[in-house]
Amino acid sequence: MTTDSAGMTVGGPARPGQVVVGRYELRSLLGRGGMGAVWLAWDQALERLVAMKEIPLWPYGERAEVQRQRALREARSLAQVAHPSIVVVHDVFEADGRPWIVMAHVEGVSLEDQIKEGVLAERTAASVARDVLGGLTAAHAVGVVHRDVKPANILISRAGKVVLVDFGIAQISGTSGLTARSRLLGTPEFMAPERIKGEAASAASDLWSLGVTLFWAVEGRSPFRRGNEHATMLAVISDDPEPTRPGPLSRVVTGLLEKDPARRMTAENADAILRTILNGPTPRTAPAPGRGAAAEPPRKPPASAPARDARREDAGVRAPERSAGRERADTPSPEPARAPGRTPGGRPGGAPCGGPPERGHAGGLRGGSPSVTPSGVSQGAATVETIRRVSPAEGARLLLAQPRQAAASLLDALDPAAAGALLDAMAGEPSAAATVLALMGTAKAGRAVDHMAATGAAAVLRAMPTGRGTLVMAGVADRSAAAILTALGPTTTAVRLVESMTTRRAWRVLDNVPPAVIAALLRATADGRADRLLSGLSPAVRRQITE
Repeated sequence: MTTDSAGMTVGGPARPGQVVVGRYELRSLLGRGGMGAVWLAWDQALERLVAMKEIPLWPYGERAEVQRQRALREARSLAQVAHPSIVVVHDVFEADGRPWIVMAHVEGVSLEDQIKEGVLAERTAASVARDVLGGLTAAHAVGVVHRDVKPANILISRAGKVVLVDFGIAQISGTSGLTARSRLLGTPEFMAPERIKGEAASAASDLWSLGVTLFWAVEGRSPFRRGNEHATMLAVISDDPEPTRPGPLSRVVTGLLEKDPARRMTAENADAILRTILNGPTPRTAPAPGRGAAAEPPRKPPASAPARDARREDAGVRAPERSAGRERADTPSPEPARAPGRTPGGRPGGAPCGGPPERGHAGGLRGGSPSVTPSGVSQGAATVETIRRVSPAEGARLLLAQPRQAAASLLDALDPAAAGALLDAMAGEPSAAATVLALMGTAKAGRAVDHMAATGAAAVLRAMPTGRGTLVMAGVADRSAAAILTALGPTTTAVRLVESMTTRRAWRVLDNVPPAVIAALLRATADGRADRLLSGLSPAVRRQITE
């Protein structure tokens, strides 16, 4: 047994054969993730099999009491929803200092396992999706958002009953935010773009996750999974995968994967199309891979330039864990730049950046008609030569007047020192500067930030999507990184940047950060490395932190 900083007991790991609270005998481990372990257990009192979720209380990050409250919230979330496609909660209690949740045991397989056996026929996928949609609609009606809809959390019983499980990170409307601010909870490839940008989860976010699940079920591949967590998050924000199997179901998938939650297909509209599929004639479908005739290999959507850069970037970035669940609560991230002539949904039409032109510095129009700077240079015709011959302040105004991708391309073509000076001048509009920086090549972006003032770099990194910010920071020299962390202070952005570093790099960087800031950052980390990071710092720094 150990205790956390508040004196809360944290029990040792459970084991098969253990009898919890004198009633539930643990039989076997069904699954384990960032939010706990699920056991198959025998209820000795009622003589039935149950599923028991063991909630770990970590000694780092949130206080144990906050973690306990989240577990109780999960049980209340489930108890509020009465629907055949929502798992039933039987009991909730504490044992060995940890919360346990007792649920009905569903004998069957997960949708994830079923997809591994072969893609689903259109009508089968529509049936599963409609059952899950019904459960989500019931949950949303009482203010409960699941936040982790994915194939692994959808169980199909032997009788064909579809059940949505694992509300461990569910959010009830009106409750306080109990989730650690530095933790992004959920599975990135199934998370809606607005959640990755730091916005609150909503019913529309669950519908997006259902769209990703449905895509995977009929295509046999995840539409956004990439080589690492950061690249995956970039793909969610920037890529538009297209279903390869045309038909009514593809309309549902495309509608649910609308990146703008205000334009996303509603549950009512999705249900109407799914009902039509189920009530209509049996659709013709291609044979599943591995069954019957050979199927054409699934086509992968082309990766965006930032995603390709992210996959190539390995300069000191700590490899993310598969189910790292974290919630970021920094300044909402900017909308990524879009190609001119495409709406937020990626379809032709609309303003260059998905909306009407915005007014920038000196009355210039971003994406609108060319205007003239005090130097007489046309803002609508910026080139590398133009940017080089004006001051950083005027160059920043020229760049802010360009479409974001064009501005990023111009900065990519400059030497790092010049790009850093221009980004410093753009830092007065951190959201705009962050968008441009995110669209640059990762290595060049890191070198440019290395030439920025620490305060300017901190302001821009705070406004960036967290995953992209950690990739950029990997290209920044250690002393510059230390200055940026100092400027950021003990904020969630700084915590995420430290957590993304390899242990050795974190030692090098933190050794140049004021001890008071180091102490605050280590207290806020949630990756379990606080003691190890502290032990690797120089004796003088450790002494100042621990005294």
